[in-house]
Amino acid sequence: MHEFAIGEALVSAVLSELAAVQPPPARLTRVRVVVGAMRQVVPEYLEFAYEVLTQETPAAGSALEIRALPITVRCHACHWEGTVELGVFLCGACGAADLAPLTGMELYLDQLEVEHDDPA
Repeated sequence: MHEFAIGEALVSAVLSELAAVQPPPARLTRVRVVVGAMRQVVPEYLEFAYEVLTQETPAAGSALEIRALPITVRCHACHWEGTVELGVFLCGACGAADLAPLTGMELYLDQLEVEHDDPA
């Protein structure tokens, strides 16, 4: 379950970014992470890891939003660009196997959504 290791790195990044927000937010409400299909992350496992790892931290109770990106490629033979399924790396136009990946390996923290207390 590599999702737990990814979750640890994600929570570390979230807490680091959260500490840099000025003025300090009252609470973190949502975290969005982008995950490419070739990372083979099971969203439910990552969500569980995130929930467990954020307990008793400033990120506790925040929602994790996972934005999945497909695998897109460019064919070296015919220059076709499109999506392919994991494990089927063949050009959708000519059937060649000489493909260059364009997307699918992403794994990054995309956005934090925070709430600030009213100054009143």
